[in-house]
Amino acid sequence: MFAKISQKGVTPQVYKQLRKAILRGKLAAGSRLIESRIAKDLGVSRTPVREAISRLVAQGIVKEIEGGVRVVADMEIEIKDVFAIRQLLEGYAVRLAAENASQEELSEIDQVCEASMRAVDSTSTAERAALNNIFHGAIAKASRSERLIKIIKEFYEYSITEEMMPFYGEESTREHVEQHRNIARALMARDSDKAEVMMKNHLGQVLETIKSTISEVRNEIFSNVEVEAIEVSKVKKIVSNYSN
Repeated sequence: MFAKISQKGVTPQVYKQLRKAILRGKLAAGSRLIESRIAKDLGVSRTPVREAISRLVAQGIVKEIEGGVRVVADMEIEIKDVFAIRQLLEGYAVRLAAENASQEELSEIDQVCEASMRAVDSTSTAERAALNNIFHGAIAKASRSERLIKIIKEFYEYSITEEMMPFYGEESTREHVEQHRNIARALMARDSDKAEVMMKNHLGQVLETIKSTISEVRNEIFSNVEVEAIEVSKVKKIVSNYSN
């Protein structure tokens, strides 16, 4: 499940691999995270694994239950809550940006949208994810509210990330980038009401895409389990026939 990692900056690498495994459905909701087993799979000591899991707990991606046992959270529930909060925070941020942003800041946001559209066909998931985060970050910055910027940054872990991009179809990607462009146009027009509504609708649609992705991943996992169970059943039947 995990790739071996280098010995430089071990904890961030462990964190990234665990997070990727959870977001891609390789570690299902309720799965227990056992430090010794993960450390062995990754070829590292238990300390960076413990630190990485603690970070995931702080983000709500992993839950600590009775007895200190740590299990993978139900990401569909967690993400729903997070995006409801993001809609409020970023809806307010884009309203403030429409009122406070300089023309230069608005031009930068527009340029990010154009770069994002060009990157739709890109095979670089990292590039597309980075441009998405730059867009949302630029709007937060243009709000000029330091407190709001700080709070929004805490939710960047739940934005469209490199781990999620492989499940993002071209149609969904293009649609969401177009929504970014419409938000940028509303900002350029200094239409704070329209910009706020568009941002909230955009994040609502992103949530639905992520939920759909999670559902597809779960179905794929269950399908694979069912196929394996059928194959095992066939083998047992063949062995039974030969035994008789």
